Amino acid sequence: MKMHSILIPIDGSRHARRALRYAISSIKEGLQAEVHVITVEPDVLPMGDLPLLDIEFVEKSQHEQAKRVIRSAGRILKNAGLSYTKNISQGSIASNIVRYAKAHGCDSIIMGTRGMGMLGNIVLGSTANQVIHLAKIPVTLVK
Repeated sequence: MKMHSILIPIDGSRHARRALRYAISSIKEGLQAEVHVITVEPDVLPMGDLPLLDIEFVEKSQHEQAKRVIRSAGRILKNAGLSYTKNISQGSIASNIVRYAKAHGCDSIIMGTRGMGMLGNIVLGSTANQVIHLAKIPVTLVK
């Protein structure tokens, strides 16, 4: 029997940590699952006359933040006694989440309902909503 595979997108938000803890509690209650965590760095879009150096600084800062987010999730999973696979990608957040899930044969996605930025949710639409519409597998949203 194939082990269930769960993808947990994380971004450092309180909602993402709740989704991670929800997944851990499901596994602790008996769900046999392998865990994948992903964080996606959005593309940095040039705004106005920003010099290239500033864009590189922003990208480097985003990557450092992504590594901190993955490390933090890793500590939570390790403290729960669980192993996991981690991934940092860049680009469209929802598309990268769904693409990773498909490429790695994930059976479900467990994610928070809100991310780090309210403005981003207003401008881009809810990432969770986009994932629900793009994914062909069950998506569990955690408030």
